[in-house]
Parts: sequence; C-alpha cells; structure tokens
Amino acid sequence: MKVIANALSLVVIVSAFLHESTKGDEGTRGSSLPNDPKLAWAEVENVHRAMRPPQEWAGKTPTAEQEAAFRKQIQTAAFSFAGKAREFIARFPTNENIGDARITVVHSLVHAVATGDPEAEKQIDAFVASVLADKTIPEDNRVGVLLYAGNARFFKAQGMRVLTEGLSKFQEEFETASIENMRGALRQFPTNSLIFTMLVAVAQRSTGPHQKELATEILNAPGAPPGAKTLAGHLLRGTRPYQLGKPVDIQFAALDGREVDLTKMNGKVVMVEFWSTTCGPCIAGIPAMKALYEKFHKRGFEIIGISVDDRESAVREFVAEKALPWPQHFDGKGWENKFAVRYGVFSLPTIWLIDKRGALRSVDGHQLGRLENVISRMVDEAGPTK
Repeated sequence: MKVIANALSLVVIVSAFLHESTKGDEGTRGSSLPNDPKLAWAEVENVHRAMRPPQEWAGKTPTAEQEAAFRKQIQTAAFSFAGKAREFIARFPTNENIGDARITVVHSLVHAVATGDPEAEKQIDAFVASVLADKTIPEDNRVGVLLYAGNARFFKAQGMRVLTEGLSKFQEEFETASIENMRGALRQFPTNSLIFTMLVAVAQRSTGPHQKELATEILNAPGAPPGAKTLAGHLLRGTRPYQLGKPVDIQFAALDGREVDLTKMNGKVVMVEFWSTTCGPCIAGIPAMKALYEKFHKRGFEIIGISVDDRESAVREFVAEKALPWPQHFDGKGWENKFAVRYGVFSLPTIWLIDKRGALRSVDGHQLGRLENVISRMVDEAGPTK
C-alpha cells in the first residue's frame, strides 16, 4: 500500500538533490519531468515497470551475460528514477504524491543495492537521515521512508536473485525481515499507529505460536493504540471483531456527498467491498460487480465501497473513469482506514454481504461468480417486520 502523501521541506530536498553523486547526476541528465505535475508523476511511477525482469525469463534461469546486462539496466534505472523522484519533490513540494515520491527515491535505490552497488547504500542513508531529521514531515511519511530503507538489508543479502526470480519467491524470508524492520522503526516511533497496524496485519495472516507471539507483543507494547490492542486480543482469543448474524456499524458521508448508514438500509441487501485503486483483483472484478449491481439494484441490492487508498484524487478519477454508481468511503488513511482497522480487514478485495435485516451474512464473497445465486436468494427473502 502506498504511504500517505505529505509536504516536505524544500530546503532539505533541494540540498539532497544538489548533492547527488556523479552516478546519480548521470541518471537525471536530460530527464527533466513535464511541467504538469500529473504527467510528471505518471513518469515517476514508471519505476515499477523499469525494475521488472524480462517476461521471457519466467521459469528460466538467465545466462551470466543476460544477468550482467540486467544488473547494469537496474543500476541505470535505479539512479535515474531516484533522480526523477527527487526532481518531482523539488519542483512540486505541495503535490499530494510527495510522500510517494520520497518512497520512490528509496525504492529505486534499494534495487541498486541488490546489484551490489555501494553508492546506492550511501544515498539511501543520506536521504533517510534528511527525512527523519525534518520534523515538518508528518510522522507516517517518515516511518514509511524508514521502513522502505530497511528493505535494503534484505535486498543486499539476496543479491540479484531477488531481482531475477522476483520477491514472491522469498515471501517468508521477506516477511521475517519486514517484522524486524517494524520492530526497529518502533524504537524510533514507539507510538506510531501505522507500524502497529502493519504488525496486526502480519499477525492476522500468521498461524500458531508465531501469531500468538506477535499478538502478545502488540498487547504488551505501551505505545500500541487501542484499536491494535483490540484486534490483537481477538487473535489471542480466536474471535473476530465482527459477528456473523449481527449488525455492522458503518456510517459515513461518501465522496459524492451521499449519507450512508447501514442501520437505515434495512430491507436492502448490501454488499460492502473493501478495495483500492492499486489492487489488481479489485480492478479485475469491477465488470462483475457492475453486472451484479445492474441486475439486482431494482430488486433492493446496494453496494458500498470502502477505499483503503490514501489519495483522494486517485479514487475520484477511478470512480469517474469506471462509472461506479455506488457510494465510496474514503478517509485518506490507507490501511489505517477506520473501518478496515475496526473490523481487522487487511486483505483486498474483502467482500461482505448484509441481509435485509441488517445482519452480516457473509464475509467471504471473494468469488464474484458465486455471488449471483447468493444475492438472488437474499433479495427474495422477507425483510424486517415493522
């Protein structure tokens, strides 16, 4: 998930930009970004495409010559995109993507670390130090930069394998390293709710003694927020922060101004989808969601979207582009969205079904193809008696 965008001191950024190493300067020469910040950010976001191995390598081991060429490609791209991100920060210091631009600086250079480039490590250390020292940057942004920088140790240890084989091949090792990153970040930010939310998410998908260990750690942490401790307590007891067959407390003012209150929607079948504009399966499921809405809406079927994005413009543009007719909740907190935290939702898409009596009927609506029959039966059920 992306880190919430915030403003950064122009003095710090310009200083960091001007003190790029020769290697970094070579990557930024001739790469001036467009004057339109939207177009400029779209260019910076291409960093993810630039770091991917060739598709023809899927399931194959590259030759020594191919790996050497890819190493050089990654190094060039890493310093180039770190330069683009720094330029974006310097030129558009109040843009909503400024926080993600800081992350891009570190994200790019971490890939160069995997290639064995020592200059990348130096630049990460200098950049992180400047960000942490600038208290005008909101805490979650500083935490995000610190956590991403912590990935450098893991990427350095794995070397080119993490680039040629893909991070998914190292999922268990990476999660272990990420937990240590979080623990290290808590030593500097002992009350940061973002870190605790991430720890809860890891604990939720863990099992056995490891889950108990993480949940206990959260419960015993003096700085953990009440919401994180509540969810940790549920994990230890084997319970959930919601109950099937019981009402769900969701009410908000939607992005388009509509007032949404589940307690006032009795007599309707309501689908609640937790989603984001960067969630591939969420996007892929949109045609099926719209088909369900169009087929059953006149029979009393509604959909409510809970966006865990952190940029309002991205959600508004996406909703308009896809012509989504249902209301959307957005609070700009990303994975700290109040409903996601309240109900312990840390995977996307998560789809719930609320019946006509206002009771939570299902929390397992991931298979959209199976929902049509379920919804058809639910809309034909009797509503609440007055």
